[in-house]
Amino acid sequence: MRIDPRQFQVRREQQLRDEVMQDFGVRKALAKLREWRGGKGYGYRRNLLSSTLRLTRSMSPEIADTVAQCKEMLGYDSPVEVYVTPEHQFNATCYREVKGPTILTLSSRLLEAFTPAELRFVIGHELGHAVFDHYGLPMPITATIEELGIPFVSRPTSLRLYAWCRSAELSADRIGLLCAGDPEAAASGFFKLASGMASERVRPDLATFARQVESLASAPEAREKEYDEDTLDCFSTHPYNPVRVRAVWAFSRSEPYLEALGRATDSAWALEDVEQVIERDLQLMEPSYLEEKNETSDTLRRLLYTAGLAVANASGGVEPSELEALGRLLGSDHADAPDDVPKLLGDLDGRIKAALEVPLRNRAQLIQHLTIVAAADGSVSEDELHVMEDIARRLEVGAQVVHQTIRGAMHPID
Repeated sequence: MRIDPRQFQVRREQQLRDEVMQDFGVRKALAKLREWRGGKGYGYRRNLLSSTLRLTRSMSPEIADTVAQCKEMLGYDSPVEVYVTPEHQFNATCYREVKGPTILTLSSRLLEAFTPAELRFVIGHELGHAVFDHYGLPMPITATIEELGIPFVSRPTSLRLYAWCRSAELSADRIGLLCAGDPEAAASGFFKLASGMASERVRPDLATFARQVESLASAPEAREKEYDEDTLDCFSTHPYNPVRVRAVWAFSRSEPYLEALGRATDSAWALEDVEQVIERDLQLMEPSYLEEKNETSDTLRRLLYTAGLAVANASGGVEPSELEALGRLLGSDHADAPDDVPKLLGDLDGRIKAALEVPLRNRAQLIQHLTIVAAADGSVSEDELHVMEDIARRLEVGAQVVHQTIRGAMHPID
């Protein structure tokens, strides 16, 4: 069986990539990256050859056959080299430098614990990145590269780049599902990645795992990120695992997927319905209030600025790094130190009261962004923590949101 991968690409990924590739700052950033690489591009492969195990067919015919079968299905003709990295976590990557073969790495822990079907899903996912040329728009460096302290990419475009990156992961998941041909393998693979468990005592259930998205939407503090240290939400390169699972679950019931595998489509979902599920779920991670121009967004933006000042002021004054973090979120208009901090702090109660009229999801997201700002100088003091917990309580958001966000935001957001 051979497919055209482009017909399975997530719609939002295609739309966002077309948008960002037209941006002058993105084109300038990519040109600078090409200049840095200098057209050589052998460093990564050289490092793997010197420090890890290159997996040949004689060592593992099973892995070699899986890669070959996925390549054949996808019509991917470029050479692929597989390396085993000595890691105790489940991990896999795909990369291609300016020259040379496509590099696929699999951690030793993943090879030991994943079943053949789960490995097909993982390998298919990684080759999906290659087929769609996702490394042609490398993230997060494209969004963060700067010269003389000035970013190439504007803040709104940077947010779209991260949104594209999350959508790209869902496109790669679809390819993984097509290569595995088994939604349950995807379920168990995601379960192992999310839990770190490979025990048979717990049986993964794709539909049940997918329903965690509803918990995310109604109570954001339910999310755990212990296995992933990426900065959260709008500055994350990966979607929440429950979002990914529901996207795979929906796609596994779609007409294009079932047709590709030669299965009955009597009760299949239309692809348009699947795309709508994905786009709605991805909104959990997109800070729309930072970009939209309406009364609700203005209310949240004003509160974020004032709350950010309140938190920063709690530990003896506003640090430049904290102001910079606020500026990155809210725009250059708020990048300079305010003239009258006490007057602005006097508005905090009223702005909190006004924000109680907006949905809980947006209030929880604001608390996450507030925590990222507070951690921009590399630390969060006890006084700052108490202020954030108090603001969260007054917004009727669980303090767990603050504590969970701190784990992933102890570095500047750039």
